[in-house]
Amino acid sequence: MKSHFLIRCVGLSTSLLLAGCSYFQGGSVEDPHENFNRSMHAFNDGMDNYVSQPLVTCYQWITPEFMEMGVANFFTNLKEPRTVINDALQGKEKAAGEDFERFVLNTVLGFGGLINVASYADIDYHEEDFAQTLAVWGVPRGEYLVLPMLGPASYRSLPGELVDAASSPVSYVSWPIQLLGLLNARNNADESLARINEIAVDPYLFMRSAYWQWRDHKIFEGQVNPESMLLLDMDDDDEELEDEEMEVGL
Repeated sequence: MKSHFLIRCVGLSTSLLLAGCSYFQGGSVEDPHENFNRSMHAFNDGMDNYVSQPLVTCYQWITPEFMEMGVANFFTNLKEPRTVINDALQGKEKAAGEDFERFVLNTVLGFGGLINVASYADIDYHEEDFAQTLAVWGVPRGEYLVLPMLGPASYRSLPGELVDAASSPVSYVSWPIQLLGLLNARNNADESLARINEIAVDPYLFMRSAYWQWRDHKIFEGQVNPESMLLLDMDDDDEELEDEEMEVGL
């Protein structure tokens, strides 16, 4: 197994251990691991400021815009097999067919996914993961966790992270491509992360609320969940930024 998968395994194992140790050390009914989560949030934020952001700045400086778009298309296309599998597990036959068609078109005619050919054919884009599948199967979301290096998560998403990593082609390629994938994810999230730092009085609370609502929005297929309280008036651009931000831990 490649490093992309191993990083997730280490991050999840560390978080479970530390969360267990910190369970009785403060927090609330809503967020019993808040002390631990805030520590991990601060750690991730520091790593982003001193490692990820400088790397992304260099990436943006040396990479032409059309190449950034091609890289983004390439890694989006690599998510399609995962999406097709979870479409099928959720009983979404039509979506599974569309996502498989997107993957074939973009891979064959789009030079391995560098060009989003399917968008010109008006084939709908979906994105599904195993945590959504577990939610459809009725598994409760559990408590909120912030994973080192990986960012927001929940008890329900922990096995989802491992299954998604195991089913992702990126986990089985060389480390330079995996590094490029991380840079791409952080580059895509750059604008939304900057926005959070500008407007959020407490970035941790903002991120926690945004994470729950982002997950509910995906699970309920865009329908309003009664438990949601914030971000219900996001336009399409904001939703895309939210997706990009939540998919990168740093």
